Amino acid sequence: MVPRTDTEPSIEATPGQALRRGWAILLIAFALSFMVNLLRLAGPMFMILIYDRVLPSRSEETLVALFLMVAALLITQGILDYARRRVLARFGAQFQERLEISLFATTSQNDLFEQGRNKPSTGLDEVDGLRGFFHSGTLIAIFDLFWTPMFLLVVFVLNPLLGWVCLGGMAVMLVLTLIQMIFMGSREEDAGSASRRTGELKTMIAASHVVVRAQEMTGGFKARWIAARSQSRDQAIRLKDWTVWFDSLTSVAVQLVRYSVLATGAWLTLQGILSIGAMVAATFLVSRILTPVDRFMAELPNISAAMRHWGRLKKIMTGRDAEATFGAVVSVSRSRLVLDNVAVKSPVTGVSILKGVSLTIAPGEMVEITGASGRGKTVLAETLLGIWRRSGGTILIDGVHIGRLSDADSANAFGYVPEVPVFVTGTLAENIAHLDMVPDPARVAAAARLACLNATITALPDGYQTLIDPACTLLSRGQRHQLALARALYNAPRILVIDEPDAVLMEGIPKTFDATLNQFLAQGGSVVVLARKRLALRQIGARYVIEAGRLRPLKPTLTEVQGSASVTVLANKPKPVARGQP
Repeated sequence: MVPRTDTEPSIEATPGQALRRGWAILLIAFALSFMVNLLRLAGPMFMILIYDRVLPSRSEETLVALFLMVAALLITQGILDYARRRVLARFGAQFQERLEISLFATTSQNDLFEQGRNKPSTGLDEVDGLRGFFHSGTLIAIFDLFWTPMFLLVVFVLNPLLGWVCLGGMAVMLVLTLIQMIFMGSREEDAGSASRRTGELKTMIAASHVVVRAQEMTGGFKARWIAARSQSRDQAIRLKDWTVWFDSLTSVAVQLVRYSVLATGAWLTLQGILSIGAMVAATFLVSRILTPVDRFMAELPNISAAMRHWGRLKKIMTGRDAEATFGAVVSVSRSRLVLDNVAVKSPVTGVSILKGVSLTIAPGEMVEITGASGRGKTVLAETLLGIWRRSGGTILIDGVHIGRLSDADSANAFGYVPEVPVFVTGTLAENIAHLDMVPDPARVAAAARLACLNATITALPDGYQTLIDPACTLLSRGQRHQLALARALYNAPRILVIDEPDAVLMEGIPKTFDATLNQFLAQGGSVVVLARKRLALRQIGARYVIEAGRLRPLKPTLTEVQGSASVTVLANKPKPVARGQP
C-alpha cells in the first residue's frame, strides 16, 4: 500500500468521485452520440426525397446532389462514431487508473492478499469490469437508446398509426427480455460456478504439478477434471439453449415489427394517406429504432454486471480497515519492535490462537521463541508481518503502527524466512529482488553471498536468470532456505524473522551464518527466530516459549550465561564486539 503524499496527484476515494472527475469526457461522448444519431436521419430523408422528388421530376442533377450530400453526411457520421468510441475507451482507462491508485493507496496488505484467495481482493476485478463497461459497446448502446425517441417522433409525424405499431413491437421485445432475465438467473449462476471450478483445477495443476505427479495424484486429478469439465459443458449448453431460444424469438419479433410497419405503410399509401417515399422512410426508421432497442436488451446482462461491480466496489472502498487510512508518509529508521497485548483468532473457527502476547525487542537484539508444533509460532511470525489480522492489540516498529507502513517501508522493515519457502514463477534474481522492476545485480549477488548461495547460482548455466517454479524444485531443500534467506536480506531489513531455521543454515554453514547474524545485529538490526527446540546460537539474548497462545520468558541456564556473548550495536563498525574483550 502506498500512502498519499502532497507531491502525488489527488487520489479519488470513491467510484463516484472518479466518475465525476471525468464528467467532461462523458459529456463529449454524449454530445457526439446525439450528432451521430441526428446524422442517421439523413438516410430516411434521402429516401423520401428520392421517391417524392427525384423520381417524379426525373432530375439527374438533383439525384447527384442528394447522393453527394448523403455520402458526406454518412462519412461524417462514421468519423463521429469512431471518435465517441475512442473517447469512451480513454475515459474507461482513466477511470481504472484513478481507482486503482486509490485502491492500492487505501487498502491494507491484509485486504490486498486476503487468505484463502488466489488473487488480490481489493476490488481490482470490479474496477476492470467497470473499465470494460465503459470501453465496450454497452455504454454506446445506452446513449443510442436515449436518442431513440427522436426517431420514434419522426415516425409519429409521418403517421401516428405507424408510431403505435412500432411502440407495440418494442413492448413485445421488452416482455421477451424480461422473461429471459427472470428465468435465466439460476442458469447463469450454475454455468459460472461450473466454469470457475475448471479454473480452480487449472490453478491447482499449475501451482502443484510437482506434488500431483510425485504423490501419484494424477488419476484423482484426471477424474476431477473430467467431472468438472463435463459439468461446465452441460451447464454452458443449458444456458446457451435458453439464451438462443430468446435470441431467436427477439429476432423474429424485430422482423415482424419491421414488416408490420411496411404493411401498414403500404395500406396507408393505398388509401392515399401516405406517400411512397414516406412509407419507405418509415420502414427504414423502424430499423433505426429497433436496432438500438435490440442492442440495449442484449446488453442488459452487462449493465446488470456493471451495477454489481459498482455496488461491490463502493462497499469495498467504504469498508476499509481504519489502519489503512494514511495521513502522511511514515518511515522506519530503527528496529525497535513492540507487541502490546496482541491477540489473533482463527478466521474459520473463531478460536483464539494468540492471547495477549506482549514483547519488546531492542535494536541489535536477537530473540528466540520456542514451542511445540501447532502452538502458534508461525501465526506469531506472520502476525508480525501483518499477514494475520489481529483481533486485539497493536504492533509498533520504531513507534509506527505496522498498518501505516507503505510497501517500501514494510519491505525495508521486515525480512522473512518461512518454515516452508515458496517462491514466484520467475528468475532467481526476480525472486531475490522482491520482483523489483529493475533488480540491482550488485544487491542481488550480495544477498546471495550472505546466504552462502552465490557459488551455487553462478554455477548454473543461466546463473541468476535461471527460471524456477513456485516450489523451486531446481534446488535442494537446504538451498531453498538459503534462497529464502537471500530474499529476506535483499532490502537490508531492520527486523529479520526466521521461522524454523533449516539444518543447512544451522549445521552446514555455521560459520557463515554466524557471521551473517553478527553483521546484521551489529548494524542495529533485530532478529526473531522461532523453533521447536532451543538453538545453539550465541547471539540469542532472550528466550521465550509459546504455550496455549501465550508467551512467557525463559530463564537462561547456567551454561548459557557462562557461554553467551552479547553483541553491541555500533553504527560505524561492521563487526560485533563481545563483552569482556579489550
